[in-house]
Amino acid sequence: MTLLQHFWHTPELPFLEGRRATGSLSCYAPHTHDSFSIGIVDGGQSVFSVAGRSTAIVPGDVVLVRAGDVHSCNPAELQSWSYRMFHLDVHWLTRLLAETPSTRGLLQRMDSQVLHSASAVQLLDRMTAALDAHHAGLQADVITCLHELMLLCAETCAGESAMAAGDSDGLQAVHDFLLAHCRERITLDTLAAIAGISRYQLIRQFNRRFGMTPHALQLDMKIRQARVLLRQGASAADAAYDTGFADQSHFHRVFKSRVAVTPLQYARP
Repeated sequence: MTLLQHFWHTPELPFLEGRRATGSLSCYAPHTHDSFSIGIVDGGQSVFSVAGRSTAIVPGDVVLVRAGDVHSCNPAELQSWSYRMFHLDVHWLTRLLAETPSTRGLLQRMDSQVLHSASAVQLLDRMTAALDAHHAGLQADVITCLHELMLLCAETCAGESAMAAGDSDGLQAVHDFLLAHCRERITLDTLAAIAGISRYQLIRQFNRRFGMTPHALQLDMKIRQARVLLRQGASAADAAYDTGFADQSHFHRVFKSRVAVTPLQYARP
């Protein structure tokens, strides 16, 4: 099967980015998004990994990924699979959920997980049809589908908060420093000093807490910023330079390992 990919980027929906992949064999390195992500398997099988757990997913399974959670989703046994993925701006989604008492604060209460729900599939199919048709009522249709989907999640996925209790500790301080300075060259000594522990302790404890080493998470943060620049029209060379990559080949490799397409393919309308 030939790989077919399509991205949904539309000015009417600045809070949403979508992708449809058919016949994919691409594998993703563990990565994060600064968005809340909703995915659905359309064909084949895959393995969804998050927080040290791996779950086999099949057509009709819906995946929910909280912003910042380290995860990956890769084809099972190197077989091709098809999927749709939608990334939602967290601030916009939070405001939408605040409009309804039953969904207020849902993003903080809900874990990343797999949802088995025929109703969720129907809602995502409706939203996909609206995106493909791109008619005058597109924004209203998409917002309605998302709101109904999150209402469904509030009823069936109200898990306990997975937020770490020690958000003010040294590891969180290191995470926040990396986010604020991810385009810069940062030494392990600097991060260990911020955390108040040794370099060895930092790597081990940070990886256990966030699912990545500090260096890997910094690269991931750079790619998240590069995606924004590419969507805004920047060239791959400018995106690489502006996010602090030493050369384009390194940027290309890291980008493809996390996004499963090249920067040029991602930026293409």
